[in-house]
Amino acid sequence: MTAAPPFVVRARKPHGTATYNCPTPEWALKKLADFRAAGHDSITITGPDGQPLAEADLRAMVEGPDGAGRAAARVTADLKS
Repeated sequence: MTAAPPFVVRARKPHGTATYNCPTPEWALKKLADFRAAGHDSITITGPDGQPLAEADLRAMVEGPDGAGRAAARVTADLKS
Protein backbone atom coordinates (compact mmCIF):
# COMPACT_ATOMS: atom_id res chain seq x y z
CA MET A 1 0.00 0.00 0.00
CA THR A 2 1.33 3.46 -0.88
CA ALA A 3 1.26 6.44 1.43
CA ALA A 4 -0.84 9.47 0.55
CA PRO A 5 1.07 12.57 -0.56
CA PRO A 6 1.47 15.14 2.20
CA PHE A 7 -0.32 18.02 0.42
CA VAL A 8 -3.38 17.80 -1.82
CA VAL A 9 -4.50 20.85 -3.82
CA ARG A 10 -7.95 20.74 -5.45
CA ALA A 11 -9.81 23.23 -7.61
CA ARG A 12 -13.25 23.23 -9.14
CA LYS A 13 -13.13 23.48 -12.92
CA PRO A 14 -15.99 24.03 -15.38
CA HIS A 15 -16.21 20.28 -16.10
CA GLY A 16 -15.09 18.63 -12.87
CA THR A 17 -12.31 18.87 -10.33
CA ALA A 18 -8.54 19.05 -10.73
CA THR A 19 -6.49 17.40 -7.99
CA TYR A 20 -2.72 17.58 -7.52
CA ASN A 21 -0.86 15.43 -4.98
CA CYS A 22 2.11 17.52 -3.92
CA PRO A 23 5.06 16.08 -1.97
CA THR A 24 6.21 19.46 -0.59
CA PRO A 25 4.65 22.75 0.54
CA GLU A 26 6.64 24.54 -2.18
CA TRP A 27 4.97 22.42 -4.83
CA ALA A 28 1.55 23.02 -3.26
CA LEU A 29 2.14 26.79 -3.40
CA LYS A 30 3.07 26.48 -7.08
CA LYS A 31 -0.10 24.55 -7.86
CA LEU A 32 -2.17 27.08 -5.91
CA ALA A 33 -0.68 29.87 -8.04
CA ASP A 34 -1.31 27.86 -11.22
CA PHE A 35 -4.98 27.32 -10.30
CA ARG A 36 -5.46 31.01 -9.52
CA ALA A 37 -3.75 32.06 -12.76
CA ALA A 38 -6.09 29.74 -14.68
CA GLY A 39 -9.09 31.37 -13.00
CA HIS A 40 -10.26 28.27 -11.12
CA ASP A 41 -12.35 28.73 -8.00
CA SER A 42 -13.13 26.76 -4.85
CA ILE A 43 -9.47 25.90 -4.32
CA THR A 44 -8.73 23.79 -1.26
CA ILE A 45 -5.45 22.62 0.25
CA THR A 46 -5.23 19.63 2.56
CA GLY A 47 -2.18 18.95 4.71
CA PRO A 48 -0.43 15.74 5.69
CA ASP A 49 -2.89 14.90 8.46
CA GLY A 50 -5.94 15.77 6.38
CA GLN A 51 -6.28 19.20 7.96
CA PRO A 52 -7.35 22.12 5.73
CA LEU A 53 -4.57 24.64 5.10
CA ALA A 54 -4.53 28.25 3.94
CA GLU A 55 -1.93 29.86 1.70
CA ALA A 56 -0.44 31.52 4.79
CA ASP A 57 0.07 28.10 6.38
CA LEU A 58 2.02 26.87 3.35
CA ARG A 59 4.09 30.05 3.21
CA ALA A 60 4.98 29.65 6.90
CA MET A 61 6.14 26.09 6.22
CA VAL A 62 8.30 27.22 3.30
CA GLU A 63 9.69 30.38 4.88
CA GLY A 64 10.19 29.00 8.36
CA PRO A 65 9.50 30.66 11.69
CA ASP A 66 11.56 33.78 10.94
CA GLY A 67 9.81 34.40 7.61
CA ALA A 68 13.11 34.89 5.80
CA GLY A 69 12.39 32.34 3.09
CA ARG A 70 14.73 29.86 1.54
CA ALA A 71 15.50 32.08 -1.45
CA ALA A 72 16.55 34.87 0.88
CA ALA A 73 19.18 32.60 2.41
CA ARG A 74 21.39 33.22 -0.62
CA VAL A 75 24.14 35.78 -0.15
CA THR A 76 24.98 38.24 -2.89
CA ALA A 77 28.46 39.73 -2.82
CA ASP A 78 29.68 42.90 -4.49
CA LEU A 79 32.58 41.70 -6.60
CA LYS A 80 33.66 45.20 -7.69
CA SER A 81 35.83 45.84 -4.67
